[in-house]
Amino acid sequence: MSTADADTARDELDPDDFVGNELLDAHDETGHPALIRVLNHHGNWAESVPSHEDIRRTLDICDDVVARWPSTDAHGSAILVTATIHVGSYKRKLEAGRDGDGGKIVTGRTIEELVDLRGLPELVALDDVAEHFDGGASE
Repeated sequence: MSTADADTARDELDPDDFVGNELLDAHDETGHPALIRVLNHHGNWAESVPSHEDIRRTLDICDDVVARWPSTDAHGSAILVTATIHVGSYKRKLEAGRDGDGGKIVTGRTIEELVDLRGLPELVALDDVAEHFDGGASE
């Protein structure tokens, strides 16, 4: 399939795909087209890729979803980014960061730079990485 609309995506998603279902539910609530572009990429249905702005909008809307850029080598650390309670403000954290290091607050420009340098992130459930954000994404 080259792309999926909301109805097709609902049929194609695995019921255990938390992130995909979260994106679809958020799209049902908001109708924002960035969510379908990101969902198409997440489900490997897209021939094109979402923009850094689509990733930012997704994080702003879906506060239970975290962007994860894998490490570039065996000695590095993955980078996790989640939205804060302030739209356009994000928390960046190294996955192998120090205990108690809650992360650095960054702007959308950081997401743009990460997409430019490392490509699109994988999206993971906040619950799967919450310990890296001192138990949650919002402050």
